[in-house]
Amino acid sequence: MNVKLAIVTLAALASAACGAPSTPAEQRNARARAATGDVLIGAAWPWKARANLLYAQGMEMAVDEVNKAAGIRGRQMRIIKVDDDETLDRGRAVAQQIAANPDVVAVIGHLESFITVPAAAIYDLAGVLLVAPTSTDPALTEQGYKLVFRTTFTDKQVGSHMAAVSLARGYRRIAIYYMRDRYGRSLANAFEETCRAGGSEVMDRQSYDPSEGANPRQIDQLVASWKDRGLDAIFIAGEAPQAALVMAAAKRHGLTVPVLGGDALGTPELFSSDPRAVDGVTLVSPFHPDEPRAEVRRFDSMFQARFAQRPDTAAALGYDAVRVLAEGMRKAPSTAPDDIAAALRATADWPGVTGTFAFSASGDLRNHPLVTVAARNGRFVFVTSGQASPSAVARAGGGS
Repeated sequence: MNVKLAIVTLAALASAACGAPSTPAEQRNARARAATGDVLIGAAWPWKARANLLYAQGMEMAVDEVNKAAGIRGRQMRIIKVDDDETLDRGRAVAQQIAANPDVVAVIGHLESFITVPAAAIYDLAGVLLVAPTSTDPALTEQGYKLVFRTTFTDKQVGSHMAAVSLARGYRRIAIYYMRDRYGRSLANAFEETCRAGGSEVMDRQSYDPSEGANPRQIDQLVASWKDRGLDAIFIAGEAPQAALVMAAAKRHGLTVPVLGGDALGTPELFSSDPRAVDGVTLVSPFHPDEPRAEVRRFDSMFQARFAQRPDTAAALGYDAVRVLAEGMRKAPSTAPDDIAAALRATADWPGVTGTFAFSASGDLRNHPLVTVAARNGRFVFVTSGQASPSAVARAGGGS
């Protein structure tokens, strides 16, 4: 061993013996406990590609509210925005960029699960707390990470909820059309399992490759084949553009059965080609501005006053992610990621815009309500919230 290496080794051993932080996570925690300036939060999102969503406005409003209310024990919360371009390679690079900043204690993001899941490993190694407001892949919270918190539902919950809606409405013969990726399969599997357990029968199950998109000719053939199956409903576990093609084909072929869908259908793209063709489709959402809870009414009013438009789901998710993170920071003894994580796990029934917040040991939400919405005249209307019981569906008039 040369002299230089011996000195480095002895210094490391002495540091460990004295209890000095040695790992990146320990160093970040120690630095955060001694910090006095702004509290830095990374925000990874496809800001340019998804500018049509009001996510940035929701986050901005939340940060202003937190800072006007004394911030985090007198310190100001500051968001550092980084664009991940909605691609895996850029997402990983962004995660590494955020993790390389020793003063960042938490990150909110990303939009897509296929980016968030691998990025979570980078944040965890660096000791950065992750709040995931839109990533629904169950795998995110199945890795044993202690600093990962999901502030929305999972794909399994969406599929099961929509199956409960289907059963409550008396649909017994169902066709499933899903996207061949983790999202589509997870939704389709949960939907089918819950339907079968409730006595419904899946008459057909077909899929499409998301990298190629749905083929209009194949969709026409598929829908034509469904006409003679005696279907009560169709469940689509995919994205809005492909779902719109299926519903347009159903209209052409005179297949007038109800259509149910997952949360990914809840974007403006659903109405981009023929709004009349998608009229009546029912789906699940984390939020709708017409939900009658006091928190929703307040948020809707304040958002309209500030931005002269009603908030969308992205605005509500961004707003809640900031606010619940701030709640954890205020209750924690410091802004160290480990301390924030402990405070978030101790959170019980915190009232957010998208529902009440309480976290499981894995970082998922417990007893978080879902909202059922429907497409009507080129927009989404509120149907009901909570569990999809037959009485709730009947009261909401959602029988078809």
